[in-house]
Parts: sequence; structure tokens; C-alpha cells
Amino acid sequence: MNTIGISRNLDRPRIRKLLSIGLFASVLTGIGDFLLGFAETEGTAGTSLAASILATAPNLGDGQLIAGGLLGFFGIFLEGLCYFAVYRLMADAAPGYAHLFRAGIFGYIWLAPVGCHMNVGGLNLAYKYLLQADAELAEKAAGHLFYGFCLPVYILLILFWLPMMIVQFMAFSKGLTPYPKRARWFCVPVGMIPALIVAAVLGFETAPGSAVGTMFLSFGNAFLFGGLLFSMPGEARFEEFERNVRRAKTEGPVR
Repeated sequence: MNTIGISRNLDRPRIRKLLSIGLFASVLTGIGDFLLGFAETEGTAGTSLAASILATAPNLGDGQLIAGGLLGFFGIFLEGLCYFAVYRLMADAAPGYAHLFRAGIFGYIWLAPVGCHMNVGGLNLAYKYLLQADAELAEKAAGHLFYGFCLPVYILLILFWLPMMIVQFMAFSKGLTPYPKRARWFCVPVGMIPALIVAAVLGFETAPGSAVGTMFLSFGNAFLFGGLLFSMPGEARFEEFERNVRRAKTEGPVR
């Protein structure tokens, strides 16, 4: 295992601190998402997919867009760093899963803060002002910007992020962390579901519904970090797990 500055021991206080920072970062990102999404979309959606995605832009203030972009930028970067807590939990008993998870972390830190969040604020700001000059030009430019610059980054991020979620679920399901197996449900996809349901009930075309819908990934991350933080086993369980891992290297599978 390449520790890249992370302790070789299951340092429970350090993991707990990372989970706490991750929860804070998720809230910070959620506020940024809320600012970027809190605007009505009824009557503002264009005829193209890109223009429909940017439907909130005409009703968003400049300060709202800039603050939302910056808060999300810092929050997502912190989230990526704090994912190393999950990586460390599985690194001893499931190094193969951990290596895949770590690769996903690097992709997340590389792509998500700027490529998938800041550009949303920037694209909305540009679209908003282009609409004031020429609606047809704005819609055409939005299509080029979205399909040419945003969508490829989103696809690449998913290719990093999805394996992370899969190996996390598998590692926890197989008991390859100090947590009980039921902790496998503390993952981003499960945490996203309530936000999407609430947004649909409120109505995606309303300001509250649009804001909650924009926050769905932040809800997922908060569910992951908060769930693992508040269900963290005691020090004795961490020590027992480490002993079992050491024994398994010479005697058999982790019990």
C-alpha cells in the first residue's frame, strides 16, 4: 500500500477528523449549490437541452453565481481530500478496492471543483448576459459551451466517481472495514435519493425545488460523511480489526 502521507495504522481519531471535515465540506458545497440553483425556471427554459439546463441563469444575481461557485469550489476540494478517510478504512483488508477508490479520489479532486462546479457558475453568468444581447446567439453559444467543454468533463468525472462508489459498497458489504456491514448504505447514491424526491415534490421549476435538486450530490456526500462519522465503531473494534487483518495475512480471510 502506498500511504502517500497517510498513517499505516488505522488512526481512528484522524479518520474521525477527516469525516468531520468532510461533513462540513458537504454543507459548504450544499450552500454553494443552493445559491446556484435557487431561482425559478418556469418560462425561462430554452428550446435546446443546454439552454434548459441553464434555465435558472436569467433569474440568478451576479453575486449569487460568484458566491455559489466559490463556496462549491472550496467545499468539493475538501470533500475530495476527506475521501481518504474511506480509502484508509479499506486499505488494509482490501488493497485492490482501495487502489481503485484512491484513483477515483484523484479524479474527483482534479475534475469536480473547477471542471464540474465552477464552470457551472461561469457558464450561467455568460449565458445570462448573452441573453440580454441576443437570445438566439445565447442559445447557440450555450450549446457549444455545454457540449464542447462541460459534458466531456462530466463524463470523465463519472468514469472516476462510479468505480469509487462501487468498491466502497463492496468493501463495506464484505466486512473489509472496521464498520458493521450495514454501513455499506452510507454512500453517496443512497443519500442523493431523498434530495431528488423532495425536489420533485416541490417542483423542479420552482426556486426551492430547483435549489434542492441542484444540491443532490451535496446531500449524498453529507449522508456518507455524516453516516460514517456518527456510526463509527469504538477504538476497541478498530484494534480488533487490525489484529484480524494481520492474522489473515498468514492464516486466512478476515473474520
